Amino acid sequence: MKKKLFAFVIFIFMIQSVSAEARLPDTYAEFYARYQTEGRTYYGALKMYFEAVFVYMNNSMREEGEKMLRYSLHSQSPIERSPSYSTFSERLKDPAYHHIFRSFAAGSSPRNNYAMNPDDFELVFAGQPQWERDYLKVPLISSGADSPRMVWMKEFENGLWFVTNNASTYVGIKPAR
Repeated sequence: MKKKLFAFVIFIFMIQSVSAEARLPDTYAEFYARYQTEGRTYYGALKMYFEAVFVYMNNSMREEGEKMLRYSLHSQSPIERSPSYSTFSERLKDPAYHHIFRSFAAGSSPRNNYAMNPDDFELVFAGQPQWERDYLKVPLISSGADSPRMVWMKEFENGLWFVTNNASTYVGIKPAR
């Protein structure tokens, strides 16, 4: 037990957090403009990805959210028609899975039904990202998972970072209590 507690304490010291801007973007144009600045760092680009997720989950904003997601994923085709993103798209549309995405916000937990404010949230990173070839593996904390979730990112020639593998952001987590 002492060994496990010691490892947990060390892990806590390695956490970094990033604040999101005080509200979600209303339009793709606003998202795109902000991305040109915030997307210059991997953590800013990852924050923008989650903002796009939260915009997309709002039925009345789905069209704008889809454009935002395509941009943050550096995807040419619509996510709803892409076989690579079929499970991701289904989970974004189904409110029964929205807690998975909310679990990445600081302060959310199974005990509070993964409560968070999409207009004002922080992401929590576990330690430093690791390079693997031309990609950066970013360890992101989900309050419903026992270990960090790796998100793969890449910096492109224009100096902007994009999520290249988001699969760990929509896999199952502990149910809300």
